[in-house]
Amino acid sequence: MQEISTGTTADNIPKKVPFFNDPAKRSIMFQLGVMLILGFLGYYLIANTMANLERQSIATGLGFLEKESSFEIGESLISYSAADTYARALLVGVINTLIVSFIGIILTVILGTVIGVARLSANWLVSRMSAVYIEVFQNIPVLLQIFFWYAIFY
Repeated sequence: MQEISTGTTADNIPKKVPFFNDPAKRSIMFQLGVMLILGFLGYYLIANTMANLERQSIATGLGFLEKESSFEIGESLISYSAADTYARALLVGVINTLIVSFIGIILTVILGTVIGVARLSANWLVSRMSAVYIEVFQNIPVLLQIFFWYAIFY
C-alpha cells in the first residue's frame, strides 16, 4: 500500500540550484555582460573619435549649413546661386530628388502597366516580345543597367 504525500515531507522541498547553474540567473548575467561590453566599446569608439577630431582641428556639428556653398546646381524649382548657404543647397537637392522620383514613379507605373498588358496579349509576337523584355530587365541587376545606359547616352 502506498502513502499519499501531503507535501510537508522533506522529499517535496525543492533543492536549491547553485547560482551559476540556474539558467534564468545565468542568462541575465550574460545579457548584463554583453551590455557592459557594448557600452565600453561604444564609449571607446566615441572618445577615440572625438580625441582624433580635436587633435586634427576638425569641427563637428551642423554649423557648416550656414556657410556659403560656392557651387552651382543646374536645375531647381526655387532660386539658388553659389552665394547661398549649404542649407539652401540641401533643400534644392531634396526638392530635385522628389521631382525626379515622382516623375520616375509615374513613368514606371505607365510602362509596367503597358508591358504587363502586352504580356497577356493574345497576339503571339507582342506577348513574346514583352516576355523577353520582362525577363531581360528583371534578371540583369539595376546597377549594370545604369552603367549600360550611361555608356550609351554619354
